Amino acid sequence: MNAKASILLFSAAAIFAVPAYAASFTTAATPLGVTFQPIGRAQGYGMQRMDASPAPRPEVTYANEMGLTLYTSDKDEVGKSNCTADCAATWRPLVPVARAKAIPGWTIVSHPSGVKQWAHEGKPLYTHKDDKEGGDVMGVGAPTETDPGIGGFAGAGSGALNVKLPDGWKVHKLTTASKSALNVQSPFGFDVKEVADAAAVVLVDARSGVHQKVLYAYDGDINNDKRTCDKAATECPGFVPVSAPELARASAPDWAVVNRKDGIRQWSYKGKPLYTYEGDRITGDVHGANADKRWQLAVVFDYFRPENVSYSDSSEGMILTTNKGLTLYRRDLNAFNPAHTRVAHDYPYRPRVARMIRDVSCNALCQKSWKPHLAPANAQPSGYWGVRVLPDGKKQWTYKDYPLYTFIGDTAPGQHFGNLTYDITMGDDPTVDNDAGFPALYKPGFNWGVARF
Repeated sequence: MNAKASILLFSAAAIFAVPAYAASFTTAATPLGVTFQPIGRAQGYGMQRMDASPAPRPEVTYANEMGLTLYTSDKDEVGKSNCTADCAATWRPLVPVARAKAIPGWTIVSHPSGVKQWAHEGKPLYTHKDDKEGGDVMGVGAPTETDPGIGGFAGAGSGALNVKLPDGWKVHKLTTASKSALNVQSPFGFDVKEVADAAAVVLVDARSGVHQKVLYAYDGDINNDKRTCDKAATECPGFVPVSAPELARASAPDWAVVNRKDGIRQWSYKGKPLYTYEGDRITGDVHGANADKRWQLAVVFDYFRPENVSYSDSSEGMILTTNKGLTLYRRDLNAFNPAHTRVAHDYPYRPRVARMIRDVSCNALCQKSWKPHLAPANAQPSGYWGVRVLPDGKKQWTYKDYPLYTFIGDTAPGQHFGNLTYDITMGDDPTVDNDAGFPALYKPGFNWGVARF
């Protein structure tokens, strides 16, 4: 692994939390105040339906704390901006938010105007003067089928925004599709992938080509690595050593082969022996994340997660919870189709729709049953997490622009009685919430669902 993508132990700031399921060589993907936003069709699907098709994942950009797209210029030098005068009036330097600190890959440099500016991998970052909302690129928003005030955001074709940027300017995209994009070196057959249920970029075993299992790092004696399960458990999947061929040699930095007493030659990374988990049955599963505390996900780049947010492996998949285990929910505006909300590892988020309805979707009456999940007074956005200021001045966490709530009907960890509940909205006005008095599928309405990564 080269220097600029080296995997380091991240010392978290006050409201950062390195997940309990992440190995100790994890580093953060973003500093405070730098977020992610999809562009093009991924900003939102038609509001009249819920579409189980995945958003076009490669079209995700780095953004500022308000969700505005970030850009880089080829005319800049490493750590130095050459954008001044008229250029600086159009392309505005990304100024660090309060309490933001440099982390691996992210540095704070000085812009010629005298202000501080973020640089990522040496490239100074900018916003554009015409961008007003998340997903905009030089003032151009998501392609729409109808009036963006109320209508859908389905778009057409691939959904990518075909905006021509001036020569040398680029949208600064989050590219985690392969190890080459991250300059990560590994032996043949291994890769790094963004895994939704891990909310991170994780080492994976890609040798099968079909089922790419995530890898786990083990903290213990490899000659005593049998998992113990509760006596009441009906099944007890185990962790399986990642074996190396007889002639395999560590050809990449930080990788090694360990000779076990049972004769298995096992791969290790950063001194930690690697395993897969028998309970991970399809690509994207991370069921081993909380199966045994000795095994942790081999996370390379970890996305920000607030200190007062945890996760749980439930019947609905990997869902977000409070630190006390209470389920977190989001409210959406679309046709209610329970089959589509249960697609494995694919729970569509539509940020532009979320922003449009979040101030009307849960009023004072609604909040008697649904309690906003509050953020600290000094909270700052990062990654997919944002901060919404409530009318009383308190702050609420948002995830992919959806405000998060708990449900008063959930009184114990593991419960999600509020899931798949909804109110019918009759008519076209999304600010009017009318109760039809009976369940009805495929009608416009607000519906509640568990919040997933």
